[in-house]
Amino acid sequence: MSKAHILLVEDDPALGLVLLDLLKMEGFKVELLRNGSEALTVFSSGSFDLGLFDVMLPGLGGIDLTATIRKTAPQFPIILLTAKSRTEDRVRGLKAGADDYITKPFDSEELLLRLRGLLKRSRPQGSSPAGEANERLSLGLFSLDTRGLILFGPEGKGERQLTRKEGDLLRLLMQRAGQTTEREVIAQLIWGREGYLVGRSMDVYMTRLRKYLKADPSLLLRSVQGVGFRLEQVQHKA
Repeated sequence: MSKAHILLVEDDPALGLVLLDLLKMEGFKVELLRNGSEALTVFSSGSFDLGLFDVMLPGLGGIDLTATIRKTAPQFPIILLTAKSRTEDRVRGLKAGADDYITKPFDSEELLLRLRGLLKRSRPQGSSPAGEANERLSLGLFSLDTRGLILFGPEGKGERQLTRKEGDLLRLLMQRAGQTTEREVIAQLIWGREGYLVGRSMDVYMTRLRKYLKADPSLLLRSVQGVGFRLEQVQHKA
């Protein structure tokens, strides 16, 4: 993989320099900016492989910056840095088009793993033409047509037409494969609200998805007790 160019937008001087040094030491080319408006100008005139944006920025915030970039660059990978206690920021960020978020304070190794994973997924073999972002997601032996809401299974298993909620839920889990997504984030994104009945409905939908995905034993949809859910691909020992 060629050296990736990261657009880093962080207004905290100390954290910004720490992240700049960390990313450079890991071999990335990094442009550090302090506010969203300046970042948007630089993004429009430059060539970047991934954006790492703080949510709380002066002027144009990280979420609005994400939404604006999404209008012209639907495939551009974006990770948001959010405060741990602000679930609403994570929900709004994902709705605006962010691919992932990481909460402060964070472990540098976790940040690098998520960043590299997102870069890898954004550079698929035979990259898709512009405008086809997020139409087809693949994980294990399955692929999901996110527009037609069709789940394509392993060879010989055919395809399944999903409901809107099933498709939206599976898309979210596949986009964040290997990462835990909190129940409250799922509730807000898929149901638009939280509550006991939403939680029960969510569990029913997760049971359905597990049934659909069982044709690929390498895929596990885990319940993370007291937190949320994680879809991951595991390697079975021979």
